[in-house]
Amino acid sequence: MRETAAQPAIFANLRGKTAPGLIAEHARQKPEAVAYRAKKLGLYRERNWRDYAATVGRHALALQLLGVVKGDRVAIMGDACEEWMICDMAAQAAGAIVYGIYPTASVSEVEYQMSDGGASIFIAEDQEYVDKILQVADKLPALKWIVVIDDSAMFDYSNPKLKSLSDILAGVKQDDQACIAALETMTASLKGSDPAFIVYTSGTTGNPKGALVSHGKHLAGVYAIVDHYPTLLEKDHRTVVFLPMCHIFGRDVATTLPLVSRLVPHFGEDVDDLMQTMFEVAPTALFTVPRYMQKFASQILVGLSTTSPVKRAVYSTAMKIGRASARRRWAGKTGAATDLMNGVARTIAFGRVLNKLGLDKLELAISGAAPLPQETAALWQIWGVNLVEAYGQTETGGSFISGQAQSFARPGNVGTVVKGWQVRLDKDGQILVKGPDQFEGYWQKPDATREIVDSDDWLHTGDVGEWKDGNLRLIDRARDFIVTAGGKTISPSSIENTLRASPYIGEAIVFGQGRKYLTALIEIDFDSVADWARANNVNYTGFTSLVQNAAVTNLIKAEIDKANTEFARVEQIKTFRILPKELDPEQDGEPVTPTRKVKRNLMYDRFKALVEDMYDESESRVLAAEVGDTLRV
Repeated sequence: MRETAAQPAIFANLRGKTAPGLIAEHARQKPEAVAYRAKKLGLYRERNWRDYAATVGRHALALQLLGVVKGDRVAIMGDACEEWMICDMAAQAAGAIVYGIYPTASVSEVEYQMSDGGASIFIAEDQEYVDKILQVADKLPALKWIVVIDDSAMFDYSNPKLKSLSDILAGVKQDDQACIAALETMTASLKGSDPAFIVYTSGTTGNPKGALVSHGKHLAGVYAIVDHYPTLLEKDHRTVVFLPMCHIFGRDVATTLPLVSRLVPHFGEDVDDLMQTMFEVAPTALFTVPRYMQKFASQILVGLSTTSPVKRAVYSTAMKIGRASARRRWAGKTGAATDLMNGVARTIAFGRVLNKLGLDKLELAISGAAPLPQETAALWQIWGVNLVEAYGQTETGGSFISGQAQSFARPGNVGTVVKGWQVRLDKDGQILVKGPDQFEGYWQKPDATREIVDSDDWLHTGDVGEWKDGNLRLIDRARDFIVTAGGKTISPSSIENTLRASPYIGEAIVFGQGRKYLTALIEIDFDSVADWARANNVNYTGFTSLVQNAAVTNLIKAEIDKANTEFARVEQIKTFRILPKELDPEQDGEPVTPTRKVKRNLMYDRFKALVEDMYDESESRVLAAEVGDTLRV
């Protein structure tokens, strides 16, 4: 078992506070300090803590005008934006329990979460989300109001439950000081032990469950991240908000970390313009998920493949130096020689590559929420980016369980246990954790809570891991292991992560349960493959024609062959099929969650013909014919 030292008094202090209460405190203690920046009409608008508190107070008063009282539930749906954060904090200040709905959620998923959470108010970012809720509004008896943040594109909408946020705010007559005072009054009546928000899990094996998190536990849990990465408190850092704020990790970055550290979040004008926002902000700290780092790396690699021979030669030289430098760092050989190598590689190539993405000022990048492929982490570290991996779960209330605290840590593990948590492995290798800041349980599902938290308060993560050199290493989800016909137990996620490291593969799903060999369904990364096709004079008219092109099939085969060299023979992919369509989490019944986690069983059901086509079942058919009707006796 691994256990960290006792926590200092600051953790206990935070457990008695609330996030909106801290906003009010900062408004009194450091009113002119920058709280966040948000881009509007092409310009970044700076908000200090006094402005932030006044805005939250005004919105909280507006929600009270709609009848929000302590214990009500408020749902928010939209992309990461300033208004999402403001409405979230305002609803919490008014005593409501808030939960976000993923912007990619289908209509049926919206209906389920609205019904399960019992929200009386649905806050929509714009018309897109209004259209979704209106399809099911009549089926939601608890729903009283639909509040629209941006109604500029809405015409001829007559539903009596619709309210414009601007119209509601117009009913608040208090000035800024009065709004701050109102915020202080509201938060004074809240306790750290009161429920603050619900985060719905991915739902890969059924309907998502709502993890209920209290105010104080969340604050203390997030401070554990700051304690693990002290640079967040030692100096000012810029970050970009782009992860969905309904996700616990997205909430950490946009709302909570800035309250307990010196992190300043920046909101772009549109999440679809992320690359532009990155370039403008030039973040010094980045909190991300593997898919984005793979996507960014893919764009770099595809772009390099189309440059001049001279530039490719320079990049190749820099890569030789970068690889040698990375190996030295992983071996603990830091110092003048390593610094010199890094400086040379950065000067001749990597600095310009990173500058184009706005990542040349980046000092710390933390990847969480899903396993980070070792190849992806290694590549970014070779390029000079301090990309490390952390591990946590929704049920740990916003805290990491463990994280790689060392700069340029060797890829392949999720680091050491953060302060305050206990971690042990059961007889099957499942990771069990216990700490003072775990979630309160699943919303209205006590039986489901008892399935994951035992009588001794150990949280059963469902992840299988091992200890290696004092670090925790993830192996797979407990239920995802594949046992082949030959009796070999295989972790599909390690294979899938290696495949996803290719710039041309967006998603990979491995099959082989009870089979003689492994196969894979591949979703191409359309942008990267399209760029490759144009650079190599491969003609196509759209997604369908692209995936059906023999040249693309050969491209993916080469990527799989390269990945296979890293695995034992029994773990290698024998054959594959490219999905004929992109996976769309917004469609009902799609085999991928709003966070793009794969529902493996549903994936098989949806693409059964493709999977079965990859297996030669002639032996089975011969045996079946020989047995005939014997088994029907």
